[in-house]
Amino acid sequence: MNVLILFYLFCLVEMSTTTAETKTCWPELVGKTADEAVKIIKDESGLSKVHVCGPGSRTTRDIDDERVRVYVDEDNKVTSQPTIG
Repeated sequence: MNVLILFYLFCLVEMSTTTAETKTCWPELVGKTADEAVKIIKDESGLSKVHVCGPGSRTTRDIDDERVRVYVDEDNKVTSQPTIG
């Protein structure tokens, strides 16, 4: 029972620190150019670590809450929604 109460309290704290204005992904950027996507993400999030990953790019599997990866195709168009992490 105590574990459930602690979990519930943890969830309440997490929800209170995340606002509706906190954006974590940009599905609307699919199809845009890499330059457009990077500019929009930096403007909206304030993050400086926005990495463009081309076809076949190698990436690490770590999670970084201050990084967004923008995956693009051969035409430099965004292929999937950029997400923080």
